[in-house]
Amino acid sequence: MNYARRVDTLIIHCAATPNGRWTSVLDIDYWHKQAGFKRAPATEDARKWNPDLRHVGYHWVIYTNGGLATGRHESEVGAHARGHNARSLSICLVGTDKFTPLQWDQLAHQVQHLCRRHGIALQHATAANGWRGVCGHRDTGANKTCPGFDVAAWLANGMQPHSDSILIERRQR
Repeated sequence: MNYARRVDTLIIHCAATPNGRWTSVLDIDYWHKQAGFKRAPATEDARKWNPDLRHVGYHWVIYTNGGLATGRHESEVGAHARGHNARSLSICLVGTDKFTPLQWDQLAHQVQHLCRRHGIALQHATAANGWRGVCGHRDTGANKTCPGFDVAAWLANGMQPHSDSILIERRQR
């Protein structure tokens, strides 16, 4: 893809919501409004792409059922990782530190797809490699545990999550 901005990094986030609880991109848009985030309304992409989402800082949100919701257009600078927004795209997992198997599958698919699409190295992004690759929000220096798992370990393990990070929902009898 050729956009006006260069993208080198995918940054993975969590919504910091209760694990397994349904949360929509509209909920996140409202929270981001409360935090003072705002999309640049003058851009054509902001006018055409999800015009009702005026504040969401993320590019994608992965629901507990594995569904993928869009937020900002890929050509729009996000509002998700201070100092890293200009050259990154963001994916947010609903939950905090345990995600459903469907979320994990969608995350792996989306990361592979975006790395191919934008020519991003499928490696852990760090300051040492110029932030080229994939990282978690906490890896960018944010004083957070977001996305609730070690992205470097996840990548090294072939994008397979550690068993402690998998949310298995039990059916009630």
